[in-house]
Amino acid sequence: MMRLGVLVAVCFCFQSGFALAEDIAGRLAGSWQLTSWTIQIIGGDATEPFGPKPKGRAVFTPDGFSAFMIARPDRKPATNDADSAALLKSLMVYTGKFTIDGDKLTTDVDLSWNELLTGTSQVRFFKLEGDKLSIRTAEQASAVLPGKRVVGTLNWERER
Repeated sequence: MMRLGVLVAVCFCFQSGFALAEDIAGRLAGSWQLTSWTIQIIGGDATEPFGPKPKGRAVFTPDGFSAFMIARPDRKPATNDADSAALLKSLMVYTGKFTIDGDKLTTDVDLSWNELLTGTSQVRFFKLEGDKLSIRTAEQASAVLPGKRVVGTLNWERER
């Protein structure tokens, strides 16, 4: 009988945790506009890699997919190969199925502007307060500052 009680308690906790993650995923669903992106270089200064007003959108679908797009605000159409390469360096994009566990948001990347990310799990930590969303990386190798270890923070506002 005691085993049955433990099993019921475990199932209830698992189901409650799943329901909570599902509720948060529902609250994330929609489109979010980027308001700031800061990278703290470990052992160094903070930087805004795409300037003080980067353009960006994050989209979360109710069925568990996400897309993140971030660009420098001063991008111009390419007229040659060098311009095309510069455009690639002024853009970040990835998509994939996401899961939530507590304050951890994990995206299993299925498409990326940087093939180093495709097929990886990108783990982020988030804080959701009304129509404001803050997403922080763990310490990691930088995709935009080669050779540096960084912690990135992205702040978003819900688009209505």
